[in-house]
Amino acid sequence: MLRRLRSLISPTNPLRLAWHFAWELFFASLYRYPGRELTVIGVTGTNGKTTTANLIARILEESGEKVALATTINFQLGKRKWENTTKKTTLGRGGINKFLRQAVQAKCTYAVLEVSSHALVQHRVHGVPFTAAVLTNITPEHLDFHDTLAAYTEAKAKLFWNLVKNTKDGGEIAVLPAADPSLKKFLRIPLTSVLTYGINKGGLTAKNIQVKSTSQQFTLTGWTRDFTITTKLLGSFNIANILAAAGVCLALGIKPTVVQRALKKMTPLPGRLEPITAGQSFRVIVDFAHTPDALEKLLRTFRAVTVGKVWLVCGAAGDRTTEIRRQMGEAADKLADEIVITTDDPYDADPVEIIADVISGIKRAQGTGLYTEVDRKKALIYALINAQKDDTVLIAGKGNQHYQYWERGRKVAWDDRKIASSILRKNYSKISRRRRLRKK
Repeated sequence: MLRRLRSLISPTNPLRLAWHFAWELFFASLYRYPGRELTVIGVTGTNGKTTTANLIARILEESGEKVALATTINFQLGKRKWENTTKKTTLGRGGINKFLRQAVQAKCTYAVLEVSSHALVQHRVHGVPFTAAVLTNITPEHLDFHDTLAAYTEAKAKLFWNLVKNTKDGGEIAVLPAADPSLKKFLRIPLTSVLTYGINKGGLTAKNIQVKSTSQQFTLTGWTRDFTITTKLLGSFNIANILAAAGVCLALGIKPTVVQRALKKMTPLPGRLEPITAGQSFRVIVDFAHTPDALEKLLRTFRAVTVGKVWLVCGAAGDRTTEIRRQMGEAADKLADEIVITTDDPYDADPVEIIADVISGIKRAQGTGLYTEVDRKKALIYALINAQKDDTVLIAGKGNQHYQYWERGRKVAWDDRKIASSILRKNYSKISRRRRLRKK
């Protein structure tokens, strides 16, 4: 009955939002507004939020601070770290204020929060006074909830209005992407100071970029002095994430040498450009890329460092619009040599229809670098068995998630990393090779 009632009332209906606000007001009071006892940093945007938040946390830790962190994939209270299995980017129903009270009790000085557009509209960070805020980028996403890109952008802007409201004497730190089309809208917010960033444009930029197969290096310019960053995080999008994270921390007074050390130590996050190895002669990467923009950036990153073919295994979630699904197909068609379209999280949508929407953006015909398979495991087997030496197989869309979500809230245990690893061990490990030789 409750599920039926929710389906009849828009998630942005004023009555529903008032209901959310009442709950969050209650919990903020219950936990005694813990954000006031911390320096709180918020990270919002379409792609790159999780990585940027983690980068900020690592830099602050390297400087000797005790940090709390809450993102789509992980939580942290000082040295205690655990995985986020809630499938929520930003906790609801008092979850954030409860987490921040725990952070205070753990004697943390900083809290880094990944803040979703849903959370901002539904008042989930009510009562949290942000000292710094970062925008990674804005591309069409969650339009099933926000209806329009303008409304989605307005939701993201709420974090920066919070910043203006809750900082005294113009002490806020706002970090914005210089080349993002949404920049002008954010600059209309009466922020006292803004630090922009971008690879080629902004207050902080990246020069002399050198890309290797497992790392990259560049010179960060625009601060009081230029300095070199070496990182294991690949891709131009990660350079942007690093510039954003470095910008926040430098503005907070962290020394460039500390930023350098932290970034050099940083390794890929679970399900974010995560390599899977089991003796195979080709690269396998699992990544969360689930929007057209993220998928294109992922493909470009590995197109640049792949000698052989670039394989892509992906789908689209049931809560994506038909247009976004088609754009996913266009990105794949433009940059992948071999495309395997399969099921992501269908929710209440028909997986076959979702696949049809994705391939509507692909010009090539079935059998000519295009293969479709509803069963995600069979799709992975097809790609991982047919990939050759020096190829790259990109498994996109689910990252470190542990379930596939189907109709009426049904969820089935699933982990791209574990499934891919199992297939690779079975077919490419030294043990499996010995077994095959014995059989011959």
